[in-house]
Amino acid sequence: MRIKNKIIVVLLILISIFLCFNLYINYHKKVTKIDKYFKNAIMVEDNRLVDNVDIKIKGTLSDTHFIYRYLQFSKELKGTVSIGGKRYYVRASSVAKDGIMQGILTKEKDELISDYEISFSKDLDKICIYKGNYIISAPAKSLDEAINVYKSIVDIPIN
Repeated sequence: MRIKNKIIVVLLILISIFLCFNLYINYHKKVTKIDKYFKNAIMVEDNRLVDNVDIKIKGTLSDTHFIYRYLQFSKELKGTVSIGGKRYYVRASSVAKDGIMQGILTKEKDELISDYEISFSKDLDKICIYKGNYIISAPAKSLDEAINVYKSIVDIPIN
């Protein structure tokens, strides 16, 4: 009986430590307002330079849940993305250790079918919007730079 009681006490202490740690971590979640502007992003279709377009991102970047495997928070970005004159809603999140955020752009706020896919670098300094053989990359000044941005933050090979 005495050994059983000791095991129960040890288990209760471990559970208490785990719960306190989770409360501490959840207390340190951050929410950051995002207002980014990419001037003259490169538009590529079929590996040819098509046009330049401005991209404006407004939204919030929030910590969602703590990933114990990587000892960091998963991030989620919600807001709007304007490409030229067209406005889309963005939902993106990071789930990998490298912090690259991937998500979708939709015309309606709670739509589940994407119009485009989107990827951001961890520091939100690189962006790539893509669908099939259509890519918009920034910051880039040439076709090669646009494709390099795509390759660095999107894990789908280009045909």
